[in-house]
Amino acid sequence: MGKYREIGVEEIICFLREGNYKYEVIGCEDIRIAGFSSLNCCKKDTVTWVKKQENWNRDDDAKDLLCIVESGVKITARNQIICESSKTIFFAIVEKFFEEKDDIENSVGNNTVLGKNVVLGKNVKIGNNCSIVGNIEIGEGTIISDNVVIRNHVVIGKQCHVQALSVIGEDGFGYSEDSEHKKTMIKHHGGVIIGDDVFIGMHVNIARGTIDDTIIESGVKIAPSTHIGHNNHVGKNATVICSQSYGSVEIGENAYIAGSIIRNQCSIGKNTIIGMGSVVTKDIEPNKIAMGIPAKVTKDRA
Repeated sequence: MGKYREIGVEEIICFLREGNYKYEVIGCEDIRIAGFSSLNCCKKDTVTWVKKQENWNRDDDAKDLLCIVESGVKITARNQIICESSKTIFFAIVEKFFEEKDDIENSVGNNTVLGKNVVLGKNVKIGNNCSIVGNIEIGEGTIISDNVVIRNHVVIGKQCHVQALSVIGEDGFGYSEDSEHKKTMIKHHGGVIIGDDVFIGMHVNIARGTIDDTIIESGVKIAPSTHIGHNNHVGKNATVICSQSYGSVEIGENAYIAGSIIRNQCSIGKNTIIGMGSVVTKDIEPNKIAMGIPAKVTKDRA
């Protein structure tokens, strides 16, 4: 953790009040904050986060800490901001007051290639050694990190973040086969459409559609080392973590896919959770929790 400017708790409270966060303050008189720390590695004069009762194993008043505490958790700390969304508020404070500056200082980094048909919105930042070629549109405020490849027909919305070494818009895996089993790769002609506020982690591959587009709706979060196959449609606010989804997979709005493989042509319903290590071989209905090999519904999602 770097060295940060010292701030008073009153600045934090003002920020929370202006952001219409709901909270309760205990203590917090004359304390100064110079950074943040985890509860396991607390540092003097920092803000920390207490989510669960069992996480707090101290019996002193921790007078040199500012604790962001989940409602219902009782701790001995002198200085507390109590709220129902402690994780959200803690990281909002960290990002507001202590976030390090982005390494991408210029709008386009060194050794990056931009094709003649690339259209960039306002305040787009592109890192070093990227290749962005084709009919590409990148929306306002989006960040493209180092060594990213974006090709062919791709639209990326506003306020997105594509981390290093990801590939968007290359042909997916598809072939035709003759009577002698000779395989000929199929040229793809679709594109990739990505909405606003989408996060794409490191080493993610999003294949272009074969004919129609591959679609990633707004608010989607994709963890590193994920493959999104051609013609996939990932619904609004879905989360896909370290998973492989083959061709023409439908992932519903607010679905949560954890470390799984999804067979081509399968549909994951809205609000459904797929547990870690699962292999999905058939459609899963909305509002379910499914897991296993093959994945089976275990219960409804509350």
